[in-house]
Amino acid sequence: MKLEIDWKPYFTDTEYGMVGEIKAFSIVQHGRDFTLYPRLPDRKGLTSPSEEFGSCGEAKARADQLLIAFLKDFLVKMPSAAKSAAVSAAEKAS
Repeated sequence: MKLEIDWKPYFTDTEYGMVGEIKAFSIVQHGRDFTLYPRLPDRKGLTSPSEEFGSCGEAKARADQLLIAFLKDFLVKMPSAAKSAAVSAAEKAS
């Protein structure tokens, strides 16, 4: 299983982070700042709050971290070998 974020431009100031067919993240440029809007739920079913970054690269790196955390949280019920493979594949992709 290989899950990674595929960034798609939308308008001139927005990118969508797609994981498969799921829009998992958005990054919107506001002047010199970039706001990351996560859309994946945490353990409690809530999405993480938006975060501000000084560069698009920093926002994308944070999105990679959030995807790995999501996989760790939601693959809890999978057999440990499958869980390890999915998490390590996501970590290698970032």
